[in-house]
Amino acid sequence: MRYKSKQSLMDDIRTEHDSLCALLRKIPTARWHEHGVWGDGWTLSDLVAHLAEWQQMFLGWYEVGLGGTAPEMPAPGYKWSQTPKLNRAIWEKHRSRSQAATKAAFDSGYCRILHIVEALSPEQLLTPGTFPWTGKHPLTTYLGPNTASHYRFAIKAINRWLKGVPEAGSPARRPKRLQPTKARAEMAKMKATRPRPSRRKRSR
Repeated sequence: MRYKSKQSLMDDIRTEHDSLCALLRKIPTARWHEHGVWGDGWTLSDLVAHLAEWQQMFLGWYEVGLGGTAPEMPAPGYKWSQTPKLNRAIWEKHRSRSQAATKAAFDSGYCRILHIVEALSPEQLLTPGTFPWTGKHPLTTYLGPNTASHYRFAIKAINRWLKGVPEAGSPARRPKRLQPTKARAEMAKMKATRPRPSRRKRSR
């Protein structure tokens, strides 16, 4: 989502955060460790820990960037194309964490990010290149996906789980692994040009 003002950014972050927290409050503690909320058997606690970790990663990028160094994004040892692998590592890291510790980490990260947003000017938030580490992008390019957009994703995932609808990537409804578009095109071309065995006419 592209933001046109600081206020629209803050409103979006607060609205989605409050909606998510309201939803979480309705779910009994006993259900926080039920599997199937998202991914390969994630629990609600796993999902909230996922949100908390990505918030923390943004805070890390921001702090390193302020020091004049380009942060390793998304995380040391990982490329953006390796996000699924990184998310698996995050799950492994936090899977045994308690509900209280998970929620505390999420709340802490949210408050720290909101404090940063409140302290920055609209120009600092919305102008591309203000922070060298963001390159040609504005800070909101990294803020939105790790806050409001991520909260929206979580709300949808939780609601699907509560309704008993398997998410698209669950083992029960895992989509077929599609090849890259270019690879599919090449395969189609090869099939089209592949010589076919001649068919002999049957003698009558």
